[in-house]
Amino acid sequence: MQAHPVRRSRGVIMVIALITLAVLMIGAVAAIRSMNVSLANVGNFGFKRDMTNQADRAMRRAMDSINLGGALTANNASLNYSATMLSTTPEGIPQVLATMPTPGTMGGVATAGNVIDLNSAISGESATDLARLTVYYVIDRMCLNTGAMDAATCATASTPPQGGKSPGDIVPEPKPLYRISVRVDGPRGAQSFYQATVSN
Repeated sequence: MQAHPVRRSRGVIMVIALITLAVLMIGAVAAIRSMNVSLANVGNFGFKRDMTNQADRAMRRAMDSINLGGALTANNASLNYSATMLSTTPEGIPQVLATMPTPGTMGGVATAGNVIDLNSAISGESATDLARLTVYYVIDRMCLNTGAMDAATCATASTPPQGGKSPGDIVPEPKPLYRISVRVDGPRGAQSFYQATVSN
């Protein structure tokens, strides 16, 4: 007489155990997927940081070119330099950098020898899928014409005298602004653009 209730209770326990096991499996799958997404995000942040670091290298090289380039009144491809403003995309990126897939010699504004080309294998990638990190940069003077700087046709930077203006103060000579634009092509098809405006 006592056998039937015992069998019924064993069947209920089996159903509860199966439901619990299913819930645990779903939770484990969700946790694994979440971990994979987190790892991918960490990797992407690392790639982005490395691309920013390489862009800094190009910025320093471009600023050295401006500081050592003399008058910079004419185009100079060996410095990746244009004495006039380059045409840009609606986002403000020079067209010579925005061309796909690679700018090459960047429309005669720059030379391929100035491209910072870094090839390195990322751990976990196959030999046929090497990460390619390539940095391109151009400098353009914010002027409408080549030749000597003319405040009427150039964007300029000048530092006003400290403490206000008074008679006899030396008015600083206006200096042209230079736009440095950098493009970094990174692994997994990533691409970043960086810009800075400086004067010498």
